[in-house]
Amino acid sequence: MNFLLFITIIFTFAKIAKSNAVLNYVEEAFSSRYEVQKLANYAIDWAFNNGMILRYDIRHNFIAQFSPVSLLPSPFPREAFEKAIAVQEAMQLLYFRVACDLDFLLDAYKDVVKTDKHIRQLVDILREVKEQGIRQPKTLMIMRSDYMLNTVKSSKKDGKDRYEIKQIEANTGAITGLRIDRRTTELHQRLLKRIGRDPTNAPQNEGDTNLINSLFMAWESFGNSDALFVILSANWNKYKFELRNIEDELERLSGGKLRVEYVPLLEGYTNFSLADDNSLLLNGKIVGIVYSGLSALGYQANEKEMHTRKIVELSTAIKAPSLAIGISSSKKIQQLLASPGILERFFPDPAEADKVKAIRETFTGLWGLEKNDEQTERLIAGAIEHPSNYVLKPNGECGGNNYYDERLREKLLTMTREERSAHILMQKLHPMTTKNYFLRPFYAPKFGLVVSELGVYGTLMGDLLTRDVSSNVQRGHLLRTKSAGVNEGGIGVGTAQLLVKFRLAKVRPIDRLRAVAPGHHSSPVLLQTWPSRVGQASQLGRTPKAFSDRGSPWPGKFK
Repeated sequence: MNFLLFITIIFTFAKIAKSNAVLNYVEEAFSSRYEVQKLANYAIDWAFNNGMILRYDIRHNFIAQFSPVSLLPSPFPREAFEKAIAVQEAMQLLYFRVACDLDFLLDAYKDVVKTDKHIRQLVDILREVKEQGIRQPKTLMIMRSDYMLNTVKSSKKDGKDRYEIKQIEANTGAITGLRIDRRTTELHQRLLKRIGRDPTNAPQNEGDTNLINSLFMAWESFGNSDALFVILSANWNKYKFELRNIEDELERLSGGKLRVEYVPLLEGYTNFSLADDNSLLLNGKIVGIVYSGLSALGYQANEKEMHTRKIVELSTAIKAPSLAIGISSSKKIQQLLASPGILERFFPDPAEADKVKAIRETFTGLWGLEKNDEQTERLIAGAIEHPSNYVLKPNGECGGNNYYDERLREKLLTMTREERSAHILMQKLHPMTTKNYFLRPFYAPKFGLVVSELGVYGTLMGDLLTRDVSSNVQRGHLLRTKSAGVNEGGIGVGTAQLLVKFRLAKVRPIDRLRAVAPGHHSSPVLLQTWPSRVGQASQLGRTPKAFSDRGSPWPGKFK
């Protein structure tokens, strides 16, 4: 018996050692600063040579920089990755059905509009669309659903932690960066091969191809080959190179028939008009598709820009997406969907019970603050007493506007009841940490502890009146990575994933990262098995070498 126990202990420690080797493969891959810099130099050259670039800033449109990226893909459990991929089409169907239910949307925002002027203006447009009738029921939804790998500490004697995929955000507004995501995966596959690892562990990433095909399908469905394809944009866009690629591919697919025009939201006020039959005209020419590069929830439009949105919504042009879809993924809607019985409103057919179950399993704790009852007051009191357990999120959040820790406590203490209705409380998750190198312009490679968020892309083409769906496709992903301990971080600095039942994450910005480059792209490397207890700095192996470069590969064989 003692012998069997001894063998079991040895086997367990061997599994843990192997798991930690997987998690620390980036750290173990390099023996010198020279090796790190050599791989980093190759990565940067490849990025510039293959269009993995961003515009530098609004004053220097003639300067490009490579997109911030992790040097190697970050570990991610294969099972969790596949679960997020599998639920995406059901998630897209859910948010499409929410957008079709204008009564639900208008009621959902009835308290929010009292204090949130921006949301109120958007809801007013939606109400006018409802009153006048939807003149173009066809719409294209482009969605990214964001997840975090949450660590659930074990209460059992075996000490095995659990890891679960939890949705932290749904995005149905302006979705960009898909080409950079694919290029990041391709780069990471090359880097894995250069360090002697299996590149197939970084899964294929074709979200940009699906987006282009979906946009072309929408243009064809308009039925007028002379109709313009309009991209609504800001005066300056760091993703302009990506938009140009979309333009080129659409023209190629159409045999040169499709013509793309870029219209800043402000210029639409003077250049857009409605014909007698409600066709959208751009300087007198019919517009077939309006592809929005500006999030309805995230971009704070002025009165003239809001008028542009209204003209577009009241027209017969196909919107990608429609305003109803654009505001269907706010924090308030996300919180309401997590309430008991609400999912069943949108999936009433018992045959779709599996979709309800799969979606609900991704939900985390979400609470509205608009009610003036004992339960809400207890919730707020608990959050004030233990602010580290929650995140306070406004509806228009697009990164950088959340409240954490002491700021959360101070905000709750000073908010009026009306102001509370424009926010939700979310359970704060505890992501697992791994190690990676950050590559970003003007800095040497930076090594450190990182946490990752997995984003899953897809598109849906449907009819807002009949609720019929002609296409519902999941394609593409990103792993967004940021330094551990940093609460906020956007996309725009690198993507790649490594699969061993592991996916590489997109690297988010480290503390010195400037606002112009708020996050790093990465990719997941998928792992078949996952360590039973990892996540703290002391549990991730030895202190890293003092390299001034970023990046490191996955060691060992992928199963």
